[in-house]
Amino acid sequence: PKEIKTYLDRFIVGQADAKKALAIAICDHYNFIKEALELDDPNHYTKQNVLMIGPTGVGKTYMVKRIAELIGVPFVKSDATKFTETGYQGGDVEDLIRQLYRKADKNIELAQFGIIYLDEIDKITTSSSKHHKDVSGRGVQSNLLKLMEDTEIPTQPPWDIQSQIKQMMGSQQSQKKETLHTKHILFIVSGAFNGIDEIIKKRISGANIRFEREATNNNKNKSLTLQKLRTKDLIDFGLEPEFSGRLPVRVSL
Repeated sequence: PKEIKTYLDRFIVGQADAKKALAIAICDHYNFIKEALELDDPNHYTKQNVLMIGPTGVGKTYMVKRIAELIGVPFVKSDATKFTETGYQGGDVEDLIRQLYRKADKNIELAQFGIIYLDEIDKITTSSSKHHKDVSGRGVQSNLLKLMEDTEIPTQPPWDIQSQIKQMMGSQQSQKKETLHTKHILFIVSGAFNGIDEIIKKRISGANIRFEREATNNNKNKSLTLQKLRTKDLIDFGLEPEFSGRLPVRVSL
């Protein structure tokens, strides 16, 4: 972790807490994988996906990009807003895995240890409106859940002409080889989460009736509030309980 933090210090000023949290999470992730592969017993391993909360322009993407560059693993960055529920027009979350495969020069082994960075995750929270179908909210979170755990994704989409020809030719063996396991792919998601500090404050203060209130408008108090983030606050904001539960490492910037 010290090496990663020292490397990040060369590019990014400040953000010490975020650098430390990211460095530890990423070292943990890759050391667990190394141990699981060496002992040939990956059962005890649970992925430490990361959630980064902070306003735009604080260097969330830049930080993750530099780390991926240092480790030498393929890195894919995307916006969560361009994905829709399967069956609707828009991006499919499985395309993220295929992008990683292409970034790794079609090396399946390398692609299986890549990093996927999803920005604007707060924009796919469950919509409160009952008048229209929420095609980029709950459905996308459910589809992402599948990828964040352990699933197999074909390297060619089903509608791809080459894969259709292969199926017609009946080349079963080559079809089996061309799938990517997502078990060891690290997911880092981020968003501005505007207003989540108010949800946290509401939970902390509870039902207390006070006559005197302290001024809490400065940035220092906001960052202290974000450090008290709990899973319940994310659920209240609009993330699915299962989805927020898959993001155990929380970093505020």
